[in-house]
Amino acid sequence: MTTSQPPAENARPVERFKPTGGQFVGYAGLVGAALALGYVLLSVHTVTGLRVALGAVFFGVVVWVTQVRPRATAYPRHVVLKNSVRDAHVPLEAVDEVAMGQTLNLWVGDVRYVCIGIGQSIREELKTRRRKQDVTGGGSRLTNLTLMAERASTDERAMSYQTFVVTRLEELVEQAKRTPASEPTRPAGYVVAWPEVTALVVTGLAFLVSFAL
Repeated sequence: MTTSQPPAENARPVERFKPTGGQFVGYAGLVGAALALGYVLLSVHTVTGLRVALGAVFFGVVVWVTQVRPRATAYPRHVVLKNSVRDAHVPLEAVDEVAMGQTLNLWVGDVRYVCIGIGQSIREELKTRRRKQDVTGGGSRLTNLTLMAERASTDERAMSYQTFVVTRLEELVEQAKRTPASEPTRPAGYVVAWPEVTALVVTGLAFLVSFAL
């Protein structure tokens, strides 16, 4: 379900989860767009300059919504999964499973809510699958126990950020389920990010219209 008004967020966040990829590219893209816009405004006062300026603004908005904006924030009773143009608001007590693949996934019954800003790379996901196959697949019992012990030792030495996100969210889900809510919680659903949608439409149309000048 997609709505246009988010649920109230009176409480302060208890955990802010940073994106796991795209930040360097995103901020570099924003800096490049700003430099291009500044150069055109100062030095190129022509129709071509106008097109470049509008293109730079549109490019900056696209970079913002795809590379910088997506992230997740946990509140005492719910979690907000920000994506490019719509956000998922999910009550913590309604979450049945937290999973990490190429995206962060929260399962509420048969419905999956995702955050594209947090996830494993394809290489990391393949490595995780291969490790699971090694442990659950063929081989002697001694070999499987050795692999499990090595994996546990590695996890103790260094927990990946993706594992931390899953572990922390599972803790918050368990805490929310143990503590009854003082007021009825809103059902899980998506909220349209209207400022970002408006910015994309306006800057995109302006860039296209500039070619008719």
